[in-house]
Amino acid sequence: MPMIMISTLRTIVSPRWATLLVLSWAGIGIWVGSVHAEPQFDRDVLPFLEQNCFRCHGKEKQKGNFRLDNLSRDFTNGSSVAHWLEVVDRVGSGEMPPESQPNRPGAEESGRIVEWLVERINEGDAERLARTEPVSLRRLTRQEYVNTIYDLLGVIFDATDPAGLNEDDSWNGFERIGSVLSLSASHVEKYLTAAEMILDEAYPEVPPKPFLIANSAVDLVGGPKTYGKERYEELHRSGLVNRIRIDLWPGQSVRAQPVKTWVEFAGVYRFRAKLSGLRPAGGPAPHLSIRADSIDRILFERDVLASEADPTTMEFEVHLPAGHHEFTLTNDVPGPLILTRFGRSGSKPFFSLKEGRIPWQIQLKDEKDVPLFPVLILDSFEWEGPIPLEGKQESSAFMPDEDGGMDQVHAGLEEFAERAFRRPLETGELERYVQIVQAEIAAGSKLIPAVKTAMLGILCSKSFLYLVEGAPGLSTSTLSDWELASRLSYFLWSTMPDDELLGLDRKGTLQSPKVLRSQVERMLRDSRIERLVDAFATQWLQLKRVGMFTPDAELYPTYDRYLEKSMVRETTEFFGEVLDKNLTLREFLVSDWTMLNPRLALHYGIPGITEDRFRRVSLKPDYHRGGLLTHASVLSLTSDGTRHRPVHRGVWIAESIFGKSPPPPPASVEPIEPIPFDGEKASIRMQLKAHRSDPSCASCHRKIDPLGFAFDNYDAIGQWRAEEVVPVGVGSNPKVDASGVLPDGRRFANAGEFKDLLLEDIDTFNEAFVKALATFALRRTMTFQDRNSLEKITSLSRSSDYRLRDVIEAIVLSDLFKQR
Repeated sequence: MPMIMISTLRTIVSPRWATLLVLSWAGIGIWVGSVHAEPQFDRDVLPFLEQNCFRCHGKEKQKGNFRLDNLSRDFTNGSSVAHWLEVVDRVGSGEMPPESQPNRPGAEESGRIVEWLVERINEGDAERLARTEPVSLRRLTRQEYVNTIYDLLGVIFDATDPAGLNEDDSWNGFERIGSVLSLSASHVEKYLTAAEMILDEAYPEVPPKPFLIANSAVDLVGGPKTYGKERYEELHRSGLVNRIRIDLWPGQSVRAQPVKTWVEFAGVYRFRAKLSGLRPAGGPAPHLSIRADSIDRILFERDVLASEADPTTMEFEVHLPAGHHEFTLTNDVPGPLILTRFGRSGSKPFFSLKEGRIPWQIQLKDEKDVPLFPVLILDSFEWEGPIPLEGKQESSAFMPDEDGGMDQVHAGLEEFAERAFRRPLETGELERYVQIVQAEIAAGSKLIPAVKTAMLGILCSKSFLYLVEGAPGLSTSTLSDWELASRLSYFLWSTMPDDELLGLDRKGTLQSPKVLRSQVERMLRDSRIERLVDAFATQWLQLKRVGMFTPDAELYPTYDRYLEKSMVRETTEFFGEVLDKNLTLREFLVSDWTMLNPRLALHYGIPGITEDRFRRVSLKPDYHRGGLLTHASVLSLTSDGTRHRPVHRGVWIAESIFGKSPPPPPASVEPIEPIPFDGEKASIRMQLKAHRSDPSCASCHRKIDPLGFAFDNYDAIGQWRAEEVVPVGVGSNPKVDASGVLPDGRRFANAGEFKDLLLEDIDTFNEAFVKALATFALRRTMTFQDRNSLEKITSLSRSSDYRLRDVIEAIVLSDLFKQR
């Protein structure tokens, strides 16, 4: 379908972006200065087609069975859009009109027609996605499913596990668009399996017995031991529990001896490790990583900054499914080792030149007692569980006593179903699930398993898996109180409404602006608002693309998984800080602070960050940071793993910061010619210059290139550099030129000056941000019909100095948010 075609082309990162030719996009002049008046179909497009296309594709002749003169101007019509896309591709590539045609239009004229068509196609695409039926069904994302299950039953379910749920489809990075989230047979099967696992964990046949597992020098010889509490305390008194040995000899794999065990009960387990490290001067700290191989997941990782004289205890909790598990402890930094201290007193290092060394031992420190490379020193490792969760105590209210009667079944299922469906039950709806219980008992089942079967049906019903708005035969454009509560809760918390919201629904007072405002304020103070921070920032800025192309290890030896995660965390933590302090949207463009941990600070060359957590850090001008556009996450997601991509960066800025999507590149675009081995070294900017000299390319590059060139001082993983390292060719590496000229004539010399120019057009960014946040909140695309409502919200944002919390409140209190 055309909708799929344009969306797919728009989201794929292709090397052809680097040589995008004629195409540009309407609306960019809003913030870089409009050069031409926007074309109109009857005035500009139709005469262009009449002069250049209809003689071969009109009423009299249809070359290639392709006719244009009767093509519908309805860009929401799937069949016509397919033909308009072909017009865009042929005209945009310069293939049509053919070179043999007299008075052939120039590239500038063709480009303006193409950009107008693309804008209309995008609008039609959005309108199709936003169409509202009498009953709207918008499926929960898998993360929303996880959050809802936890708040309903107190069970932690990891949807990313091998036995979890399918990954959600997305539209321009957003994973909540109802018309995009499909439901296949695979989804249904996984929902059924997930619900069975969740209910078995919430209501186990045998109550789980907490236990402790410890590894010691004795244990690893014969395998890990599982102890009851009394035996564990006995071992603790003997000193064995706190001595762990992991056999890792020099020259062998950096992976530690795996810890294998059987987890009888699914649940939350607490891991605890006492450890320290040796960190070389100016180098990375040792990095503890604990992986569960059986579920292909990193359970925990952290830089270890504690000295060997003052070890620290790290503790974390994680959910594990039942079954065999193998945990691997790793020191994930270049040249790593894991050492253990056992059978020794005090906290002296296990190896030291002062004590001498035997041949098989490797040297850890130099003659001045300075570590030579990162070393992780592990004193003890233990874990226990399953740990009771508060939510599970609430889930017991849904289940009858083992000898309870049908009255308890009715009451429990009614409360469970109402909370799961997020609304009162309809007439006869409860009886369907009670009948399941009765049928199961008649077939020989006991009461509790029979009720679990009915609950399974509730968790697999559309009323749980979907946010349902509207009703058959009911014509209304306004949400009910129950629907409004769900929309609000899934917007801010990505989960079901809590008791306070449901109580307001029952009173029928949630629609009141005063009540709604107070609920927004309350929900923004709640810790669950972190879900909005992670979900919206990740989707808006398309942060899932970070690491899509793994950086070349030879070109970027310092890049690792923890750095990648730290890059993304900087951006989400930055968004969270703006939200928490109710800062202005200007901070996203220009700021004198950011959020850093030691690993990312080392990557940026910023000293003084010693505690392994993210905290707000003031920035000096010579750090060359500030605002989202200089975050390593943004700079790396617009690269290909070997080099930066200025055109990609320009496209990303247009899409994510200003909400303007350029059309896909024509199929005929050739990639940049590689530099010959004996050729002069050239920067990417120099290579793109050849394309800009072609008149058919200049129209596009004049708008896209300045946006990306402004950040040429940053390499493919976001590090600052003064010269561009070119691995192929002869001569010196070229100096970076980050200057540029916008289409309206405004000039800049570097990224800082470019960001200042963006700040001058804060209203354009405000409009794009409001549109993105509304798309996230309403779970649909914004259309031309929404423009008046969006303008009111952007005006309220402007009047509040663009403060983020006020923008959120303006959206929730708007008529747009309350309508279907």
